[in-house]
Amino acid sequence: MRSAFLWLALAELRQTWLRSGLAALAIALAILAVTLFARQIELQQAELLASYEDAGAATFVAEVSGIADGDVEALASAIRGLGSVRSLEAPYSGVELGIVADTSFLVFQNDKQQESLGARTNVLGADPTFDPARDYYVNLNDVSPQAPRQALGIPLMVKEGTSRTPGPGEILVAAAAAEYVGVRPGAEASVELVYTGIEPPIVRRLDGLRLTGTFDVIGPDEGRFDPFWRFSPHGREVLTVRGPGAEQAGTTTLPIILNAEVVRQFLEFARGELAKRGQAIPQAPPRRQLVIRATHVGDVPTAEAAVGSLLRKRGLPEDCEGRRPGSSFCLRLPERNNFQAALQEKGKVGTGGAFFVALLVWLVGIGTAGLQIQTILARWRDFGILQAVGFSPAQTVGHFALQLSAILIGGLALAAIASVTLLSATAGSLASFAWAAGVSIFAAGLSALPVLLWPLWRSPAALLREAV
Repeated sequence: MRSAFLWLALAELRQTWLRSGLAALAIALAILAVTLFARQIELQQAELLASYEDAGAATFVAEVSGIADGDVEALASAIRGLGSVRSLEAPYSGVELGIVADTSFLVFQNDKQQESLGARTNVLGADPTFDPARDYYVNLNDVSPQAPRQALGIPLMVKEGTSRTPGPGEILVAAAAAEYVGVRPGAEASVELVYTGIEPPIVRRLDGLRLTGTFDVIGPDEGRFDPFWRFSPHGREVLTVRGPGAEQAGTTTLPIILNAEVVRQFLEFARGELAKRGQAIPQAPPRRQLVIRATHVGDVPTAEAAVGSLLRKRGLPEDCEGRRPGSSFCLRLPERNNFQAALQEKGKVGTGGAFFVALLVWLVGIGTAGLQIQTILARWRDFGILQAVGFSPAQTVGHFALQLSAILIGGLALAAIASVTLLSATAGSLASFAWAAGVSIFAAGLSALPVLLWPLWRSPAALLREAV
């Protein structure tokens, strides 16, 4: 009986080879379209997440308080050892430390006098692994006591020169400040680091720093800095002219970038100066901010939980409002461009792509149902004849289902051959092809089933009498 079924099915396929071949080709093209579309969705989502990660979406900030600088370094090393953490930066932020920088460049000189132009900004001390475009964060409450306690990411995008962190004898400055003075990378700068947490301020001058690059700032202050002009006759500074209200100007988030060791040495110098005065540094710890990057965007919650658990084991209670005295910590997501935004955008891409994939699969189902309707209408009386000569309804449906299966298998085979031929376009998409083939075949079979059962609602005699 099975051999008879197979023989009849093959015989009928040979008679309708052109229509069956075109149907198999159409199904193959549909499977390929679904495969490529699904693959493109995967690539778009991966590219989107990668761009968000590069911009800092996999980053969060751990703020610690009441910890000495050496202990901060030990804590940072322990966090770097967590499996869900890719990297950690512990920069010296002038906003937190109360340090500003007067950066000046010589613009005129003769044998009698020198004139310099400069800018007062925040200062940022960073290690070689620090990424200016991704790792600079400021707590808004440190800038203004009325602002909420939030970590704001401020990308520093290199405009000219190198993007690497400066060495001990180098400096990066904002492009707005460099354009104000009229200098480019390669110029020689002088920097006065000023600790403002004490009166009179503690000042240390650094000369001969080479400007290695400039950057644009994407943040609330952008190019806001306090300019000044300095006059030095016979090598002695006697006059510094600043803009109106410069001495009372608020803290700016616009930084210059120095090597972390330079800022660390300045803090040691400040402690020594305070010791000579019989005073202690009023602001502790030297560093409060740990910029932590998870391995992937989706791993941020896991990394946060792991970091929080480690800090609690070190005896640090969680306090995000600054109400507890002594040591504490707080985990903060960036105010913008965090992992939640990245996953939301990924979901939007997936939802939009799923709609078009569903539309393609629906067209596969509609096309297969249409093909089966043509077959049923053309072979309407055959349903009655097969049942009249002894075939059961299930055997009759199986006969026509076997023909449809042959077409579907042919389409699947053509799609598989084409996918191998177009390997460069579908590289790494074996899972996408298997999923697309399964969904397409399932949709085709499901849409064809009601059509196959349609004639069985009539008796064999009625099928033989009716002309469709």
